Amino acid sequence: MKYVAYGVLILLTLVLQTAGVPGIVFFGFKPELMLMLTLLAGMIMPPAEAAVFGFFAGLAQDLIVGRFLTLHAGVFVLMALAEGFVARRFYRENILVRFSSLLLGTAMGEVLYLLGAASFGLSRPWTLGTWTGILAVSVVNGFLGALVYRPLVRLNKRLVYYDELLKRTG
Repeated sequence: MKYVAYGVLILLTLVLQTAGVPGIVFFGFKPELMLMLTLLAGMIMPPAEAAVFGFFAGLAQDLIVGRFLTLHAGVFVLMALAEGFVARRFYRENILVRFSSLLLGTAMGEVLYLLGAASFGLSRPWTLGTWTGILAVSVVNGFLGALVYRPLVRLNKRLVYYDELLKRTG
């Protein structure tokens, strides 16, 4: 049951990220909602489960984007694992820890995606505009993720509870 709910959450986030012509835009920058959701899953779930979540979230985004199949999936798996191992070391209930962790995770994910795209032949110049865009998207993801963390924790606890209840009752 919880996996169905996670799938619906991935689908809703994908729709929010790609809805309409411009999608959701904050101060002229489009947040990477799927990467943010994967980083939050890395904070909330055990690392192996977060990696599987990141793989399916990245694969869904790859299927929508339509090029470099499994590049987002690979980046999301790496970022979910890294976020899971790093977030376990710190007090992730502190909003500053969440913000900085999401900011650094988003920046690393964006850079990894650009390096992966360059290895597939899509090179992009590493100008000041590129770095400014990465920084702005990272800040937006940090703010949004720091605010969305607690509702996702409550949702995850409720899903785990109902999943265990369903397993025990048959």
